[in-house]
Amino acid sequence: MKNIIPKIVVILSAVVLWFLIVSGQTYIGVVDIPLSVYEPREDMTLGEVLPKTVKVRVEGTGRGLYFKQWTNKSSLILDVGNINDDQKISLKNYFRERPNQIRLQADMNFLEVVYPDSINILIDKKIEKSLPVHVRTDISVRSGYVQVNEQPEQEVVVVGPENYLSKIRQLETEVLKRDNSDATFQSEVSVINPDPELLTIIPETLPVDVAIEMIGERSIGNIPIHVKNKPDDLEIQFIPNSVVLRITGGNNQIQSLTANDFKASFDYLSQWFPNKNFYRVKVTSPEQVLDVIQVVPEQIEVVVIRKNSTDE
Repeated sequence: MKNIIPKIVVILSAVVLWFLIVSGQTYIGVVDIPLSVYEPREDMTLGEVLPKTVKVRVEGTGRGLYFKQWTNKSSLILDVGNINDDQKISLKNYFRERPNQIRLQADMNFLEVVYPDSINILIDKKIEKSLPVHVRTDISVRSGYVQVNEQPEQEVVVVGPENYLSKIRQLETEVLKRDNSDATFQSEVSVINPDPELLTIIPETLPVDVAIEMIGERSIGNIPIHVKNKPDDLEIQFIPNSVVLRITGGNNQIQSLTANDFKASFDYLSQWFPNKNFYRVKVTSPEQVLDVIQVVPEQIEVVVIRKNSTDE
C-alpha cells in the first residue's frame, strides 16, 4: 500500500502537468456566443424573436475554449436602434465592422461569424394592451362539501409588439389544482406567457379565491305558483296556490335565500291535459342551490274555468 500511493501521486502530477501544457496552447474553434439585442427606444421593440446564440469562430487557449461553456463573460451586442422596419443584416459584416460590440473572455479573440450568416430583423411599435385572463382551476372537495363560487374573469396588462398583440384576444393561467378541499382558501396562479421573448405580462400572477362550504339543508315556504301561457278566455286556479321547497347547498349561501329567489310555475300550453286535475309544478332555483330535494306538495290541483263572454 505504501508503494502504491507515491505512484498514484506521480501519475496525477504528470496528468496535471500535461493538461496545463496542452490547455495553455492556442487553438481555433467554433463556440456559441449569446446574442444580446440593444434597443434604446422606449416606444419600439422587436417584432419577431431573434436567435439566442450565434456560432462564432474564435482563437484562444485550450483552457479558455474548454471553460467558456461555464462562464457568461461573452456576448455579441446587436444595436437595432436605427432600424425602423423590416431589414436583413449580415452578421458577418456587422460584427467585423463593429469590434467594440463583441464581448469575449480575455483569452479569446474573435475571428468571424459562422452561423447564421444573416438574420431578418423586424421592428414594431411597442404598445400596452389590457387582456382578459381565464383562470383555470381543478378543485375537488371532500364528501359533504361544495365549492360555492366561480372564478371571475380577470385582466392583465401585456407589453409587446403591436402586430403580435393585435392577434391575441385572451390569456389563461396555469391550472390551480387542489384535492379533497374542505375549507375556503386563497392562492396565486401564474399567467401563461405565449411568448416570453417578446411579451411582458403585468402582473405575472393573479390571486384566486376559492369558497368552500359544508353542504346544508333548509326549507323555504310560501313560494307562489305562477301560470305560464294562459289563454285569455280561461281562469286558472291552484290548490294550494304556493309550495314549500327543501333545498341543499352551501350552508352560508342558502341561509340568505328567500321565497323571492325561487320561481314555481305551471305551463298551461305544455302541461295541461283534459280530465287531468293534479300536476307537478316546475321550480327554477338560483345558482346557489345545489339541489331541490323535495317540493311540498308534490302535486297541486289545477282548476280551469272558462270565462263567460259577459265577464269580458
